[in-house]
Amino acid sequence: MAAYAKERGITRALAAVELYERELDGAIFLCGNAPLALAGVVRLAVEHGVAPALIVGMPVGFVNVVESKKLLDLVTVPFIRLNGRRGGSPLAVATLHAIMEEGLE
Repeated sequence: MAAYAKERGITRALAAVELYERELDGAIFLCGNAPLALAGVVRLAVEHGVAPALIVGMPVGFVNVVESKKLLDLVTVPFIRLNGRRGGSPLAVATLHAIMEEGLE
C-alpha cells in the first residue's frame, strides 16, 4: 500500500480506499482522521457506484476537513456527518458503538 501511495503521490489512507474498493460495497466506512480517504470514498461512490451500507464522516483538523464532509451531500448512500472542523476517531467509533447498541435492543 505504501508503494502504491508513493507512486501516485497520495496519502496511504486514500491508497487503502482505492486498493480495497471492492470491499466497500455493503460495508460501514468509518472516517475519523483522514479527510482525503473520506473524499476518496465519495468519489468511488459517485463515479464507480460503490455503495457502502453507511458512511460515518467525522475527520478532524483544518486541511480538507470541511470540504470532505460537504462532499457527502453527493452520495446516495446513508451517512452520518459531524459538520465543521471537529471530529476524530473517538467520536467516529462512539457513533458506531451507539448504532451497534441500538441494534442489540
